[in-house]
Amino acid sequence: MNKLIFIIAAFVTIISALLFFSIKTNTKSSHKVNLVEAPSAIGTKEDPWKRLNYEIRQLTDPATGRIPDNIHEKEAEFVKSIPTVESVSQKTNYRTKAQLWTLAGPSNVGGRTRALALDVTNENIIIAGGVSGGMWRSENSGLSWSRASHPSAINSVTCVAQDIRSGKENIWYHGTGELRGNSTRAEGAPYRGDGIFKSTDGAKTWDVLSSTTSGKEAEFNSAFNYVWNIATNPTRPDVDEVYAAVYGGIIHSQDGGNSWQTVLGANLINRPDGTDLNQSGASFYTNVMITPSGTMYATLSVFTALGNNVINKGVFRSTNGINWTNITPAGFARFHQRIVMDYAPGNENIVYFAVDNDDLEIWKYNNSNASWQNLSANAPDFEGELGSFDTQGGYNMVIAVHPENPDIVFVGGTNLYRTTDGFSTSSNNSWIGGYDPEGSSNEYEGHHPDQHALVFYPSNPDKMISANDGGLMITLDNKANEPTWVSLNNGYVTSQFYSIAISKESEGIIGGMQDNGTYLKTAPGINQPWNDIFGGDGGFVATTPEDLFWYASFQESQIYRLTLNKQSSLTSFARVDPEGGSGYLFINPYVLDPNNYHRMYMAGGETVWRNNNLSQIPGGKQNPTSVNWDRLDIEEMNTNVTALDISTSPANILYVGTDNGTVMKIENANAGTGKVSTVFNSGGYVVNITIDPSNAQNVFVINSNYNIPSIFYSQNGGETFADVSGNLEEFSDGTGNGPSIRWSEIIPLSGGNYKYFVGTSSGLYSTNILNGGNTVWLKEANETIGNSVIRMMDYRDLDGKFVVATHGNGVFESIIENTLQIEKPIANSQSLVVTNSFPNPFSNHIDIEFEIPEQGPLSVIVLNASGQNIKTLINYPQFAGSVNVRWDGTNTQGQPVKDGMYFYRIFYNGKVTGGKMIYDRQ
Repeated sequence: MNKLIFIIAAFVTIISALLFFSIKTNTKSSHKVNLVEAPSAIGTKEDPWKRLNYEIRQLTDPATGRIPDNIHEKEAEFVKSIPTVESVSQKTNYRTKAQLWTLAGPSNVGGRTRALALDVTNENIIIAGGVSGGMWRSENSGLSWSRASHPSAINSVTCVAQDIRSGKENIWYHGTGELRGNSTRAEGAPYRGDGIFKSTDGAKTWDVLSSTTSGKEAEFNSAFNYVWNIATNPTRPDVDEVYAAVYGGIIHSQDGGNSWQTVLGANLINRPDGTDLNQSGASFYTNVMITPSGTMYATLSVFTALGNNVINKGVFRSTNGINWTNITPAGFARFHQRIVMDYAPGNENIVYFAVDNDDLEIWKYNNSNASWQNLSANAPDFEGELGSFDTQGGYNMVIAVHPENPDIVFVGGTNLYRTTDGFSTSSNNSWIGGYDPEGSSNEYEGHHPDQHALVFYPSNPDKMISANDGGLMITLDNKANEPTWVSLNNGYVTSQFYSIAISKESEGIIGGMQDNGTYLKTAPGINQPWNDIFGGDGGFVATTPEDLFWYASFQESQIYRLTLNKQSSLTSFARVDPEGGSGYLFINPYVLDPNNYHRMYMAGGETVWRNNNLSQIPGGKQNPTSVNWDRLDIEEMNTNVTALDISTSPANILYVGTDNGTVMKIENANAGTGKVSTVFNSGGYVVNITIDPSNAQNVFVINSNYNIPSIFYSQNGGETFADVSGNLEEFSDGTGNGPSIRWSEIIPLSGGNYKYFVGTSSGLYSTNILNGGNTVWLKEANETIGNSVIRMMDYRDLDGKFVVATHGNGVFESIIENTLQIEKPIANSQSLVVTNSFPNPFSNHIDIEFEIPEQGPLSVIVLNASGQNIKTLINYPQFAGSVNVRWDGTNTQGQPVKDGMYFYRIFYNGKVTGGKMIYDRQ
């Protein structure tokens, strides 16, 4: 037997050079790599409200099960009392100074945009607003943008309108509060607006109309919390008449917004104290439009927050705005939800209506003879999973008529479509935007899914801007068979991030965005583009040393291992989430182990998954994998895992947070199940756990719920936790109007000092000293980040680079001075050493464990007793330290081998070592 082993070893040594030569050339390919992307979603077939429920679950008061009413406005008011870093930077007792924050973009990736208009005095001026990105203005047709609303103002812009009367063109109005999309129809929706804002200087600056803000914030008692649309009356030269479609009905003002009256639907303005509009049974969706001659149209949905039950519902017409006639035709959608409409500029008597009734209905109204045509049979409906018209429950809807031809009509849901015969037939419908008509979930070239607004250029009606979940795009020929779209997101920074990670060494920043997938930036500067990696709703991301791999995911934990070339183009991929996994959150957390970046821990419903070597997963496949995945057998788990972090000093301590506030500590988490103990239970939703990278005794646990303490800190490895929420809570028990905390970072500094950051629903805060309930948090970047929702942050000790991902205003970065250089794990040996192979004999799989002193190419093969190569287990560079490679007893074809003795050989740094294994299925 010894002689046989010697012969095998000699044979292997001869071929080792060839194996080493092929390690890199076989793993990265320069040919086009096709990765089928997922569409973005607001839910799933099983749970159509999954994204919204995911967001809401993080915020609800555990005592009541609901989000406190009007909390977004109340917390914005509360944080005004918190001092800024700038205001105290000269006070030595705070030992701090203001950081310099710069916008890192993405300048080329916009976020969900509902508000869009061209200035009637100059069509080169574009006014646009993001639903969580505020108001923006361009004076050069979108070549560049400037933010018009202050970062600390309410960012949830939903609509915009200009007063187009002569001499009044500098007056603009915009509404706030997205009722479907950012928030839900559930009680206590978290992203309410703050009324209607007005500008008198051409949309350069904005102030809220005092008549539209609620002075009674304890209840949802203001229809101005949700504004669907605004229209100004161009036919009243001496009266500043404004109409708004708000929650429940149509209101108007005859004094430029100083006072308002309800003219149609439920009268929900100026309600008495204690009114709860969640129980009003009023129309959920409303709309209003005024033609150039002053004819007014309005719609009220049957659908309400309580079901389908509204007395005043349907389509209405008026010539004076006071008296309205119900013109809803017979056969109209019985349980209609949202309705969008547009008149034909060339013949304003013609009005088209798109109606969400689960399926799309299209109706055409002729005002000259009060006639209706039901064109629903000819509504766009193309083959494939993504070809049918989909409003996602009224979330994305638009209809617009070409200014020169009333038969050319554009209608949008997830996709953008066009008819050239006014929907008189279905044969002249075209699919011209949104998803790719070729059948994949890739985007239509230059365009983006989920349509919200369209505007035409007066000088050339074939030139059109589209507003969608990807920001703004323009086409110069909207009548072309396949219109060419060009992005106008040239500094229109409204992208909505869920996640962020920075490269360990390079300028790379990777982030996952709502509705926009995952993007990567590789060069410094605001104007450097971010490159599209893949679609869906971008989830958690991660990076590895030397940018060897990038990890990205989309909704419900489809996780991919990616390699990219210098142009950020995909060169290889592998789907790495586990076969048999379930119970995932909409945006599901995972973490790479800094002790070995090929190891991953992942939340899996009521369990935690561990993979000890992701690089062993074969590439090119898009199915879940069983390679190397193990469930950690945690008996105490009876709730969903929501947060994870793994330690480095000492290594292999895993903290696990859940949605009922339980926090578990797992020691030696890299092997078996490890030692499990419950260390904390706050009763909240643990959204984030952060371990001090220099000392695992120090741990942050973050609750994101309202009305409970939010920030807890342990200095003794979880034996005790102290509430360090400090001045970020209104009251010491966590109740009141303090913001929701979403993320934390512990940054060790040289000399034993620290910098602590928390990202919240109302901006970024920091402190240098944790002092229990007396901790003083200071607001960072009030003039740049402002009150933006912060979902995640990341930093690296190499140079102190720190990045902050906002949900609506892109990414900001800064350099933290004097960061402590974290010592990386050091291998126990200066050469390749096999430490274990177990179980041996084996019937299911065997884990081969060894250590290498430094990162480098490595290959592991399996040989039979005759010296034949049975299978190459791994052929890819490995990180320094402990390495684990698994064999499941199969050959290259995936078939089980015969029982018996086998040999493994490890090739590393010109050396070979190995051992023997016994495969015994009996």
